[in-house]
Amino acid sequence: MPSFKLLALIIPLVSLTTRVAGQASTSTSADRVSKFGKCTESLIPVSINATNVILDFDTPKDQQVVTDLILRWTTDPEGTLGGIIKGNVDNNNTYRINALFCVPEEQDERGTVELAVHGVGFDHTYWTVGGSGSKYNYVEAALKAGHAILAYDRLGTGKSDKPDGLKEVQGPTQVEVAAQLARYLQGKPQGKTFGRFLGIGHSFGSITLVAALSKYGDELFNATVITGITPDTQTFLPRLATQSLSIAAENNPKRFGELTLTFCPVLLILCIGLGALPREYLVWNSIINNQQNFFAYPNYDPAILKDTEAGKWSATIGEFLTAGGSPALNYTNPVIVVTGEKDYVACGANCLTKANGTNLNLVEATKSLFPATRNYSTYIPLNTGHGLTAHLSAPETHAVIQKWIADLL
Repeated sequence: MPSFKLLALIIPLVSLTTRVAGQASTSTSADRVSKFGKCTESLIPVSINATNVILDFDTPKDQQVVTDLILRWTTDPEGTLGGIIKGNVDNNNTYRINALFCVPEEQDERGTVELAVHGVGFDHTYWTVGGSGSKYNYVEAALKAGHAILAYDRLGTGKSDKPDGLKEVQGPTQVEVAAQLARYLQGKPQGKTFGRFLGIGHSFGSITLVAALSKYGDELFNATVITGITPDTQTFLPRLATQSLSIAAENNPKRFGELTLTFCPVLLILCIGLGALPREYLVWNSIINNQQNFFAYPNYDPAILKDTEAGKWSATIGEFLTAGGSPALNYTNPVIVVTGEKDYVACGANCLTKANGTNLNLVEATKSLFPATRNYSTYIPLNTGHGLTAHLSAPETHAVIQKWIADLL
């Protein structure tokens, strides 16, 4: 959570609604998300044991330090990381993860539940674009298919906890959060019992799921939907540099840098503090960077572009430098990879390009991440950029994914 650095005010205890930088209310009405199911939003305590890395890099003092790091990392990743990573360290913590959990009016026969993991720049609302009745709303598509779905704010985003963005919010920790939420669904969340478990990720969320499958094999999901990634890593980092990553609290002080009040239970007082996100929390710089990286002109509603810019969320230096992992060698269950034809982030705006040394396009070649799967499928939405749920093609994309799930044995 944001650090509290200023002073403590010893005043009578009163009822207080805490406003953490960038956060809103902690409840969501079913009508606002979808009329096809019942949705609740709550903070779930998630205990994890992750092996993070020691980063020999201090919280940047200003934007110039951030820009220099991004320049060095995206042009010489091996050399830059070699000078920063100094070994491993355990991260044993419990975090509050904000989750939207929706159950359909009528559950499908298989008792399907989906775990949705968003990518960089968003919170769980990536999966509910436009709200109830919107053609962009993936949660609503899942509910119409009779699936329950849990979409959560990744650690460091939305209403979830925002711990140290160098030491704690790293790729391995995000993997363990996803794994523990998958196990949460395998229990009886809110008294519900499910029989089939699916993971769906977008971009960094997909990278997180691949890493989870690499570690846990078939333990977490009966099938997985991967969107917004390919194995085209050679030019990925230079493309990432075009986001002009900026310190969030300076980029948008109103959302990420406001003064906050919180109750300090140990001292039994109200604490006033600087609620700004720490300087290791970054966002893309402007709506121009947003369009270049996430949208394929003119195949979207300009109002959706503006909405995603207004609601953009941060990612940390720690997770940028530690994301990734090995192929999921022991994952044998079905996989579908869905990546837009004009995805700039994943494919340099042409996902039909042949992968090096193969006759496969980049989306087909993503099977290299799942060598043991028994069932591999792909779908490439035409005229679609990185933000799948924000394009005019979203209804067709949602329909393809839901049909693929329905057709699974």
